[in-house]
Amino acid sequence: MWTCLCFCGRSSKGEATPFIFTKSRTNVVLWNLMLVAYGQISDLAKSFEIFGQMQATGIHPNKFTYPCILRTCTCTGQIELGEQIHSLSIKNGFESDMYVSGVLIDMYSKYRCLDKARKILEMLEKRDVVSWTSMIAGYVQHDFCEEALATFKEMQDCGVWPDNIGLASAASACAGIKAMRQGLQIHARVYVSGYAADISIWNTLVNLYARCGRSEEAFSLFREIDHKDEITWNGLISGFGQSRLYEQALMVFMKMSQAGAKYNVFTFISAISALANLADIKQGKQVHGRAVKTGHTSETEVANALISLYGKCGSIEDAKMIFSEMSLRNEVSWNTIITSCSQHGRGLEALDLFDQMKQEGLKPNDVTFIGVLAACSHVGLVEEGLSYFKSMSNVYGLNPIPDHYACVVDILGRAGQLDRARRFVDEMPITANAMIWRTLLSACKVHKNIEIGELAAKHLLELEPHDSASYVLLSNAYAVTGKWANRDQVRKMMKDRGIRKEPGRSWIEVKNAVHAFFVGDRLHPLSDQIYKFLSELNDRLSKIGYKQENPNLFHEKEQEQKDPTAFVHSEKLAVAFGLMTLPPCIPLR
Repeated sequence: MWTCLCFCGRSSKGEATPFIFTKSRTNVVLWNLMLVAYGQISDLAKSFEIFGQMQATGIHPNKFTYPCILRTCTCTGQIELGEQIHSLSIKNGFESDMYVSGVLIDMYSKYRCLDKARKILEMLEKRDVVSWTSMIAGYVQHDFCEEALATFKEMQDCGVWPDNIGLASAASACAGIKAMRQGLQIHARVYVSGYAADISIWNTLVNLYARCGRSEEAFSLFREIDHKDEITWNGLISGFGQSRLYEQALMVFMKMSQAGAKYNVFTFISAISALANLADIKQGKQVHGRAVKTGHTSETEVANALISLYGKCGSIEDAKMIFSEMSLRNEVSWNTIITSCSQHGRGLEALDLFDQMKQEGLKPNDVTFIGVLAACSHVGLVEEGLSYFKSMSNVYGLNPIPDHYACVVDILGRAGQLDRARRFVDEMPITANAMIWRTLLSACKVHKNIEIGELAAKHLLELEPHDSASYVLLSNAYAVTGKWANRDQVRKMMKDRGIRKEPGRSWIEVKNAVHAFFVGDRLHPLSDQIYKFLSELNDRLSKIGYKQENPNLFHEKEQEQKDPTAFVHSEKLAVAFGLMTLPPCIPLR
C-alpha cells in the first residue's frame, strides 16, 4: 500500500503524510520512503518539512535518510542546502559512510565543486564503484578529461572493477581529449566486462571514434547497433563535426531523416554548426527550414547556431533577423551576433550591440571582448579599444587571455602605431605567444617596418620553427621593403629545413558546383575568359581613379621572367569567375 501511495501518484501531498501518523511515527523506513516520494516530484520544500518533522518526533536519520534528501537537493540545484545536510550528516557520524559519501560526491561533482567531491572520495577508507564512478563522471561533465582518466586508472589499481556507467564515462573522457589508444583499451574492456549489449556504452564509443576522426570504425560500430536512438545519431553527427569531418556529419544528418529518427535540439545544433564551418548557406537554409517545421527555432541554442551560420556565411541581415526574433537571448546569443558584425566590417554595429547587451543586464565574458576588440580594430578606434581592454579587469573582473592581447596588438598595428604595439608586448604581464608575435609581424609587413618585424619574426620562429606561414610572412616583409637578399635567405632557410608552404586556394560556388583556384591558375576550362574579364575589370577601375597596389613580393627580374598572370591572386580569379557567370542579383560565395 505504501509503495502505491508514494510512487503511483495518488498521494504525494494528500494521503501519504497522514498515513505515517496513523501507522507508525517511529518507523524510520516510512519517513525515508516519504522523502523518496517527494524527491520523485522534486518538491524540496516538502522534503525539508518532512525531514524537520522526522527529527522533531525523535526519529534519528539513518544512512538512507541523508541520500534521499541530498538527491532532491541535487535535482533542484540547491547546492547550499545540500551543504547544510552534509554538515548535519558529519555531526551525526555518517562522515565515512560509503552510501552517504557516494551521493555527496555525485552532488558536488555535478555542480563543479570537484575539490570537495575529491576530498570526500579520498577520506573514504573503503571506496565502492559508485563513489569512483560519480567522481569520474563529474570530471567528464566539466571537461576535466585527463583527471577523469587518471581517476579511472586509480580505481582499477585499487581493485575496483568499473561498471557500465564508469566505462561510458571513461570512453567520454577519451573522446574529449581524443585519447584513441586508451579508448581502444576501454573498448576491449567493454567486451571483457560483459557490457557488449549496453546501448549507452555503444553510443559513447561511436562518439569516441567519430571525434577521433576514425570514420570507418565509427560507422562500423554504428551499423552494429540494432536499436539506434537519438543519442546514437547525435553522437555520430557531433563527433564528426568536432573532428572537422563536416561532410560526413551532414551525410549522417540526412540518413537520420531517411531512417525515420526524430531530430532534437542537439541534432540541429550539430548539423547547423557543421554547415557554418563549411559556410554552406544554401544547405544551411534547408536545415533552417526543417528546424522551423519542427518548432526547434524557438530553442535558444538552435537560434544561436543559426546566427553563427549566417554570420560565418556573411549574411549578416539574416543573422540579425534571427537574433531579433529570439524570445530569450543569453550571453552566447549576444557574443555570436557581436562577433559576426565585427568580422564583416560592421564594427560600429558590433559596439552598439555591446552597449545593448550591457543595458539588458548581461555581463560580458572573454568571448564578448574578443568581438568588441576586433570591432575596434576594423574601424580604427584605437583609444576606444584600449579603454575596452582596460575595462575587462577594472570593471568586469576578467583576466585577459592571449587572444585579447593579440587583439590589442592588432588594433595598434592596423593604425600604424608599431612602436606602441611593441611597448605593449614588452609590458604584458604574460609571455607573448606565437599569435601575438604573428600579429605584430603582419602589421610590420603592411607598414614596412622591418626593424620591429625582425624582432617579432625572431620570437615567432623560436616558438614555431616548423610553421611555413611564419617564414612566408617574414619573407614577404623583406620583399615589400626591398631587402631581396634577406628574402632569399629566408627562403633558403625554409628549403634547408624541409619546410614547404601549401599553395593557397580560393573556392566559389556557381550553379551548384564548387570551383577551386590557385594563384595564377590556368587549369580552369574558362581560364582565358577569366583573365580577359579580369583585365577588362582592371581597366574599368583605372578609368575611375583606382590605383592598383603592387605588393612587390618579386624582384623586377623575376617578374620579367614570368608570365604576369602567374602572380594573380586565387581570390581575384574566383571573384572574376563569379562576376562573369552569375546574375547580378546573386551574391558571390
